[in-house]
Amino acid sequence: MSVYRLSRRFRRRGINAKSLLIIGGGVRSEQLIKKISRKNELGYRILGYLDSTPSYSHRLLAGLPWLGNFEDLREIIDREVVDEVAIALPIKSHYAQIKLAIDQLEEQGVVVHLLSDFFPHQLARVEPQDFQGMPLLSLHSTPAVCWRTEVKRIVDVLGALALLTLSAPLFVVIAILIRLDSRGPIFFTQERIGYNKRRFRMIKFRTMVTDAEARLEALEHLNEKQGPIFKIRQDPRITPLGRILRKFSLDELPQLLNVLLGDMSLVGPRPLSVRDGSRLEECWQKRRFSVSPGMTCLWQISGRSNLSFEEWVALDLKYIDSWSLQLDWWILLKTIPAVLTARGAV
Repeated sequence: MSVYRLSRRFRRRGINAKSLLIIGGGVRSEQLIKKISRKNELGYRILGYLDSTPSYSHRLLAGLPWLGNFEDLREIIDREVVDEVAIALPIKSHYAQIKLAIDQLEEQGVVVHLLSDFFPHQLARVEPQDFQGMPLLSLHSTPAVCWRTEVKRIVDVLGALALLTLSAPLFVVIAILIRLDSRGPIFFTQERIGYNKRRFRMIKFRTMVTDAEARLEALEHLNEKQGPIFKIRQDPRITPLGRILRKFSLDELPQLLNVLLGDMSLVGPRPLSVRDGSRLEECWQKRRFSVSPGMTCLWQISGRSNLSFEEWVALDLKYIDSWSLQLDWWILLKTIPAVLTARGAV
């Protein structure tokens, strides 16, 4: 059985479903909803719809709730997990609303489907589709789901299993050393922002004192980085063993479990903490959330903490725009010398 057929079977059962938001409350939206509802194998979970027209708002549309007006789109995208958005509005009377929605959605890497004509865009690639006899234009400003993305996931699983097996003795040694070095748990877990702003618990070997999170506010004025991230070279919260683990990225080995769980990939933008992610001020920066976060990335092999936050984000977006399986292999190979030489580590 092919990966594609297996994926369709899972989605028919509601596993790995994609959340879809509809913009427009008219007849075309209702037709689209009904067609999607009859095709469980497509794997969509429709959240509801947006429309500011009085006759189409504040009511159920094919059994789905009205979520707000057009101007509520940005708030909903920020608040909810939204994988894709379908726009079903008349062009002549709603050009401004459609254009604004496309700008907001492609800026954050959300896949857009248009039941209408082509509209100008800066980042997204256009893919015309025929959905059950209805013409669609899909705008992708991120790598489109295809056999290459399926291969990437297979490589993630096999690679994580192999690395966990090989590093098992090292896990034991590090765990014993952490116990001897300082009081507290062996592992540190923290809520991070993942694919399309999904939250997950990232696992690391503990490298700081147990009250590190509580002491962060008192150290904010020492931050050496511009932007939402916090970095200081002589962080007093890091334990003696923690400095060694961080220098060679050994503290990140438990994230292989996050890769197995599907929260992360071997290669992708580093996952931001909720604190840092919530402080992103520019919408274009949030497009880094449109792909799965990874254990290593272009930032990791290009200087790590020596880079500014702006350079970090620029490298993340460069990765998204030029992604390929070959690029992932290249980054993985470059990660080895970058880790061994501890270039840019803090």
